Amino acid sequence: MIILPEFYETNLKRELGRAEYLLLKILINLLQSIKSVSIEALATALPIPIFFESRRKKIQRFLSLNYINVV
Repeated sequence: MIILPEFYETNLKRELGRAEYLLLKILINLLQSIKSVSIEALATALPIPIFFESRRKKIQRFLSLNYINVV
């Protein structure tokens, strides 16, 4: 699992819920390992035992949070 600098760990844990923080760390790890930025590729590799479409929607909901700015 990826280790974030302490500054990021502290602030992200404060801003995100536990599940959101864990999903963010998993997504960062997946981005580094699969080197693909499509939601479909991330959903395929996401290690959560739910249907592909549910994983895809979970990632979309996470990325559309108001306090997550993905530009």
